[in-house]
Amino acid sequence: MNTKQNLKQNSTESKKIEVCGMTKDQMIEEMRKINAKHNNNMDNRKNALKILMSGIPVGNKVFVIVPVEDLHIDESYQRPIQNHVKTIAQEWDDMKCDPLKINFREDGNIYVWDGQHRLAALRMMGVDYVLCVITVGLTQEQEAALFGCQGDGIKKPNPYDIFKAHVCAGEEIDTAIKSMCDNYGLTVNRNSKTASNLTCITLARKIFERGESEYFNWVLKLLDKAKWNEFSQAHCHRVINALYEIRKNYEEEISFIQKKIISFLKKTNPNELLINATIKYPQYKDESKKIKLYLLDIVNENEVTMHNTSKITGMPA
Repeated sequence: MNTKQNLKQNSTESKKIEVCGMTKDQMIEEMRKINAKHNNNMDNRKNALKILMSGIPVGNKVFVIVPVEDLHIDESYQRPIQNHVKTIAQEWDDMKCDPLKINFREDGNIYVWDGQHRLAALRMMGVDYVLCVITVGLTQEQEAALFGCQGDGIKKPNPYDIFKAHVCAGEEIDTAIKSMCDNYGLTVNRNSKTASNLTCITLARKIFERGESEYFNWVLKLLDKAKWNEFSQAHCHRVINALYEIRKNYEEEISFIQKKIISFLKKTNPNELLINATIKYPQYKDESKKIKLYLLDIVNENEVTMHNTSKITGMPA
């Protein structure tokens, strides 16, 4: 970027920050100046001024209550309305909904630059008024710049942050997962270098959502009996999912399979298991599948030696 472009960008950013940092009184003064230059759209201009004058300043923001019908969307920089707007409407919760972010433009209209899907949901629900945070005098370009960088500096909660919050709130599935992990002395976080730590909370949730919590318990119990709680990576996705798939697909032979896998795991560790499974099944990218097939091979070898019966295949019958 050359010096001229840098100066232009810095000037735009400076103006954007200046406009966004206005007090309520400064916004009122700015809106009056804008309206004094125009003779069109007077009803909307008067209504916008009334809305702003009734606003409540909190910190460096001004909160206003705005009729839904007065809000506009600029499709030149906004995303097309997505199908999930129906879900937003069906699952609407005022406690979880942030205020819409709006701007009063030179043309006398109020535009939503953050929250168009929430606005569409509100219209679908037949809601008449909505809480907003207002700015005054931003151009279309400045709105678009704010829209494009609204996530900058914001760290979204990861699945483990959400798990922790769910447990605190008493959410059923995550609370049940924590209770089961507690029974086996396991923590739940993303640190894969720590022993006795479940690092596949998303997989665990899916198993519980399918109503298969007993399969998850079977896996944790097996690993506990195999003394794998002392290893890091013992409760990662590839191991948990491989054992879960075995438990799910081999109901009749499961006691025999469990004994053989426990006996084998006592003699190895997570790293060796993955290495050997990869050597045996290099054609598969899915590490969980490699481990599943390798463990079934171990079971089959023992079964042939001790029972001389038909092998358990890698796929359910």
